[in-house]
Amino acid sequence: MPSITAITIFIFGLSAFNHGVSNLISPRKGLAAKQLPESALPALNGFSVAIIGIGIYYMLAAYQENRGFFALTLARFISARIFWVQGPAWRVIATWEAFSAGLTAVALAYEGYYGRYAGWPDGTL
Repeated sequence: MPSITAITIFIFGLSAFNHGVSNLISPRKGLAAKQLPESALPALNGFSVAIIGIGIYYMLAAYQENRGFFALTLARFISARIFWVQGPAWRVIATWEAFSAGLTAVALAYEGYYGRYAGWPDGTL
């Protein structure tokens, strides 16, 4: 069974992958949600492909229990700040980035203090 931190990373990766795919399937909807002009479609498509790749990396790291990767993802707080200052259309993404990084930080701290598999009801992790 995966660690709590791996689960937080996997969920973030899956959401990133889903966001990228949905932007590629419905690019006009993605432009509208981010209040971007039609001319920004190539940039949105590039963003979508990049976020699909990032989602795959996160899910792979979760599967591998890559603790170093988990710690490095806390830099998402920087991403959250950058998205936040872009304006209201980007604040949902900023909030999700910060919330996910916060969950990962709490999970890492919890597992660091109590042990990697502490807290599971059956204690088998």
